[in-house]
Amino acid sequence: MNKIWYGIGDFFEYIFDFMPAIGNKINYFYVFVIITFLIVWTSKMIQHNKE
Repeated sequence: MNKIWYGIGDFFEYIFDFMPAIGNKINYFYVFVIITFLIVWTSKMIQHNKE
């Protein structure tokens, strides 16, 4: 049973080792996606109001 828990712990330790290399890039990606969808949604609403 300990092998399972230590395996899970080692897996998460491995993941958290390379996360600082990503840094804020993932946050910038999320902001870009949200702003893009907001612009598309707003343009669709404006087109709908004109019809």
